[in-house]
Amino acid sequence: MSEEEEDEAKQEEEQVPKFRIRHLLMPVIIILMTFGNVVVSTAETQFAYYAVQKENNISSVLSASRQSLCEANKSSPLFKQQQKIQSITANWNAYCHLAQSVPVLLMSLMVGSWSDVIGRRAALFIPTFGLMFKSAFFAIGIKLEWNIYTFVIAFFVDGLCGMWISLLASAYSFTADMTNYGKSRLFGIVFVEITLGVGVALGIFTSGYIIKFFGFLYGSVLMVGVGVLLCFLIILLPESVRLTNKITTMTQLEYLKNAVSFYIKKTPLRNKYILLAVVFSLQALPNIGRINVYSLYVMNSPFCWNSVLIGLFGGGRSVAQMIVGVALTRPLYKCMSKDAMVVVGSLSAIGCYVLTALAINDKMLFMTPVVGLFLNFPVIVIRSEMSQITPRERQGALYGSIAAIDSGCSLVGSVLSNLLYGGTVSVYRGIAWLAFGGCHVVGLLFFGLYMLTNEEKKNEENEDTNYKRFKFVRFK
Repeated sequence: MSEEEEDEAKQEEEQVPKFRIRHLLMPVIIILMTFGNVVVSTAETQFAYYAVQKENNISSVLSASRQSLCEANKSSPLFKQQQKIQSITANWNAYCHLAQSVPVLLMSLMVGSWSDVIGRRAALFIPTFGLMFKSAFFAIGIKLEWNIYTFVIAFFVDGLCGMWISLLASAYSFTADMTNYGKSRLFGIVFVEITLGVGVALGIFTSGYIIKFFGFLYGSVLMVGVGVLLCFLIILLPESVRLTNKITTMTQLEYLKNAVSFYIKKTPLRNKYILLAVVFSLQALPNIGRINVYSLYVMNSPFCWNSVLIGLFGGGRSVAQMIVGVALTRPLYKCMSKDAMVVVGSLSAIGCYVLTALAINDKMLFMTPVVGLFLNFPVIVIRSEMSQITPRERQGALYGSIAAIDSGCSLVGSVLSNLLYGGTVSVYRGIAWLAFGGCHVVGLLFFGLYMLTNEEKKNEENEDTNYKRFKFVRFK
């Protein structure tokens, strides 16, 4: 390492804030906020399904019996009603997530850059308010028996607050503030992923029991309480960046420009950012899309699962893929390259979605978390790779741009997955899952292009280095 590189490394070390015990509140905040969002998102599809049934005077699928409103006989009138309700609910999901994802696309860009100025802590209040508003709106709407399309308002406001995507931007930016470049940054991101996995698993595990014992109304009220607790914890969280400016109207476009400049500004790294963003999008798209149709998929024949079984399986899958699988990142990183990890993760995801599409019984579905154990490897490695090539002072803008990609994937994935599932469930119920696997196939092809481009760049740099060394020896 040259003296200049050593000086930069020392300066980087000095910029890392001193660790304090209260910094450990951040993982707790991530878990609670993820938990709240997962419970609400899991319940909303099941509530809509229940509401549509009620409008059609059909007994609830959410009763204790697994056999309620789940008819395997395709010629039965009940089976046809079941498909109709799935289609209506899927379309409702599409409208709601369209209303949510359009505003979050812009908001996620802004919040990421704002956090570089107003701080990570202040930025966390925004998605927390969104969670509280959405939960309170659901509670009031359920109590007053509003039409289900009225709930589009709650989704829109949650989108304006950046929902869980703004949480990700703040969490990863906070991690970048507290870690150095290299392995420390990668493992910091892995830790955030594991923490997210804990929140997701906890939310999915308990969502079924919350619905069963509290119902949709009081379950929503409980999530309002989670939001209040989050506000208290965020107040206690120490700041990880220096606050030097205030947000003004004149600087809004500058924040937006910072977030998109990685992909539009002519720099030596622009093509690298673009390729990584494309691969990240294709990996994230099916991960978001599957969330919206999974409940509908397993609530109906041939599985006929109730809310408790949906929660138990979803929690087990989250533990496998988002905790165990992600925890294996560190040991596997020692024996394989990051490129190999992306390839392994993509193949794991493809196998998981294909098996889900072909599943005809519970046993086949129970195998999908094992096959998809490494499903999250690609997004972890790509987040780390993009962070490694970005200066510390622009980490918030970077993760704001990644959050915008997440929100774009949320928009496309949520809307298209519901429309695709609703439009093809009567033809073949596994088409949506095969489409998810296809996204990973295309993503793998783009990553191959990235590896090829990166290897050519390295060869050029090595040739240039060897040439300089030759000249040095020659004229010594």
